[in-house]
Formats: sequence, C-alpha cells, structure tokens
Amino acid sequence: MSSALFIAGTGTDIGKTYVSGLLVKKLAECGKNPGYFKAAMSGNERREDGSLIPGDALFVQQCSGIA
Repeated sequence: MSSALFIAGTGTDIGKTYVSGLLVKKLAECGKNPGYFKAAMSGNERREDGSLIPGDALFVQQCSGIA
C-alpha cells in the first residue's frame, strides 16, 4: 500500500520546494522510498545546448539525496 503527501501553497516564494526537499530527505533517512513530482515546472534555466535545467526538481533531488 502506498500513500501520498501533497505540499501546496499560494505564493511563489513561500518555501514549498525547500520544505519538500527536507521532507523527502527525512522520509529517505527513515527507510522509506520517497519520490518527488512537480506538475508545473518553475525555476528552470537553459543549458548552452538548449536543454532545460529543472531548478526546483533538481534542488529537491540534491537536497534529499534521492536518485
């Protein structure tokens, strides 16, 4: 059985990404297998080759240590 936790907020700069990263990190440390999904991309930049750097998702991955 799986469960889900949704982080929602109404503003852009209220810390949802930071809180999500810390929660995913803590779940992983507790032996869970967390994942991260963001339906709407934001905070993206482009590499020189034109591909996107998914800013928010990349931050959560780096902060939490998940693959």
